[in-house]
Amino acid sequence: MASNTPKRRVPMAAALKDSDGGGTFEAMEQRVKALEDDMKRVLQDTAEIKGMLRAAPSAIEFGELKGRVNSLPTMGKAAAMLSIATAVIVILNNWTAVRSWFVG
Repeated sequence: MASNTPKRRVPMAAALKDSDGGGTFEAMEQRVKALEDDMKRVLQDTAEIKGMLRAAPSAIEFGELKGRVNSLPTMGKAAAMLSIATAVIVILNNWTAVRSWFVG
């Protein structure tokens, strides 16, 4: 069964010239140039990201930092230190009364 529908002829474009970049498809040349420029930017961004990753702390350094942060005083520790310091100051200011209370 042959089809009686007429076939559309697609115009064939002339082939690109070999290796000198001076082809016959000017629009394609512009698109390829834009693609090359974009690829250069992608490679530069990738290099920057690699540099930032190399400068990032290692797992060991990060673990040390986490240990230091965990050893910092919490609100409870700070309140306890303040309470102890206040108690020592009160005892030293009232030492004669405290001594007479213990001795009699």
